[in-house]
Amino acid sequence: MEGYAKAAHLMAHHEEFAIFRQFKQLNYLSLLHQQAEIIHLQDSLSHLVQRDATHPERGSYAKSWFSLSHGTDSESRQQWKKLKRLRKKLDRYNDTLHKQSLLASLNPPNQQDLDFLRLWFQRPGMGNFPIRGLDRGAWNTEFEHDLVALQPRLTPDPISSFFARHIFPLFHRLYGQRFKDPESGNLGIGEGIWTYRESKLGMVVDVVVTVVASLLPLISTIVLYLIEERTKGVKLGVVVVFAAAFAFALATMTKARRVEAFAATAAFAAVNVVFLTSTCTSP
Repeated sequence: MEGYAKAAHLMAHHEEFAIFRQFKQLNYLSLLHQQAEIIHLQDSLSHLVQRDATHPERGSYAKSWFSLSHGTDSESRQQWKKLKRLRKKLDRYNDTLHKQSLLASLNPPNQQDLDFLRLWFQRPGMGNFPIRGLDRGAWNTEFEHDLVALQPRLTPDPISSFFARHIFPLFHRLYGQRFKDPESGNLGIGEGIWTYRESKLGMVVDVVVTVVASLLPLISTIVLYLIEERTKGVKLGVVVVFAAAFAFALATMTKARRVEAFAATAAFAAVNVVFLTSTCTSP
């Protein structure tokens, strides 16, 4: 399997690599031209409507579709022909506008997936330059702003993105490539490709988030307990630091909304303040 078929085979088996040019500028240029054409037709139609409104035989066009569409000569049919031409242009324009709206809603590719696709195209043991024509540069960096992915890998939160970009590649270099066999060699898309399930990444992140959520309140309580009572200012500072750390953990490890983050941080700080005041007033 060679050429476009090989690239299509990769994208079919790993849809996160189905990355294509959006051609934003060309699409918007087409919309601008169609818009201009419709505006000119609209202006021409307005002149015809005004002309026919004062004509003794064509004055009924504004109130009678039958009269408008059944003119007796070429001049009396001009308004109807213009309307039919405008209708076709509007259908095409609306269809293009709708498709462009759908294109604009597509997500950009995951940067790791885009980097791998470029690498796959170049490596002899993988893609081995399957596309040799002018379109071989469709994925170059100068067109990166114009690329969209049909099935992008979307990380739900910053901590998941951090693990996907840094922790899992490190795990693969240190452990995965030594003890895990490549899984895609028999698919006809190249050798030396390892795959990991997204569910495993999600499971690891869930464990980390759960551990942090369990330990952070306990650690703050222990630290406040260990600080001597006479250093009340230090304890207050510790409360502030742990509240900020808790808010940071919420922002990076969860998809909590702002109001939820405010409420959770306030509750966390309130618990620490209660503990602080109880230890300060105890005999």
